[in-house]
Amino acid sequence: MSILIENKEIKQALVEKVKDFQLPRYEEIPDVGLYLDQVVRYVNRYFPLCSENEITPSMVSNYVKHKIINGPKKKCYGKESIARLIFVCYMKMVSPLEDIRLMEERQNNTYPLNIAYDYFCEELENMLQHVFGMKPEPDEVGKDHTLEKELLRSAVLAVTHKLYLDNYFRLIREYAAVEDEESEV
Repeated sequence: MSILIENKEIKQALVEKVKDFQLPRYEEIPDVGLYLDQVVRYVNRYFPLCSENEITPSMVSNYVKHKIINGPKKKCYGKESIARLIFVCYMKMVSPLEDIRLMEERQNNTYPLNIAYDYFCEELENMLQHVFGMKPEPDEVGKDHTLEKELLRSAVLAVTHKLYLDNYFRLIREYAAVEDEESEV
């Protein structure tokens, strides 16, 4: 397989990975309360680009212990905890938990959680499409221009670049493995 064809195939495969990606908006997150195992399954559905970053029940408990997310009420996690957990799981790819906590504090002082979380969702989807080559420039998200939104955009841009690199290198390794198998035959 030539390098040019391989590059085209890799680019197309990367676009395929993100073209239908969408996080649930705040109002779409279940508000009936989910048990720990249900929360883990629900949140892990939204990490198709980075299965190595899937969460475990012990990770959720650790985030509660360190006050990164709110703990359960009557053993059930609410919408707020689930939204924060999705945010934390993406941000931990590029930032330590203490910086994530600081970012959340800044966001909480500026926007209600539902607005901050929905901005995050829009910005992540926006930057994924841009970084993965589906659009030449990212869209402007939201109506106002605040330092907190700029901070969020920078963090999300770092996350999307990390996702791009991880997926690109994974695809290169997959192509190399196929070529090795074909050359052995």
